Amino acid sequence: MNQKGQLGIIEFKYWIVGFFVGLIVALVLVALGTMEVIPFQIPLVCG
Repeated sequence: MNQKGQLGIIEFKYWIVGFFVGLIVALVLVALGTMEVIPFQIPLVCG
């Protein structure tokens, strides 16, 4: 069996999952900072 091809697919799946989880967490933090629920804001996004 060729393990190299399978490893690339598995790594790609983890990359996609990590990308979307990070994107959702970032959007939640920006939303909470904009609504002033959390005491800090992200200066580049919230202004």
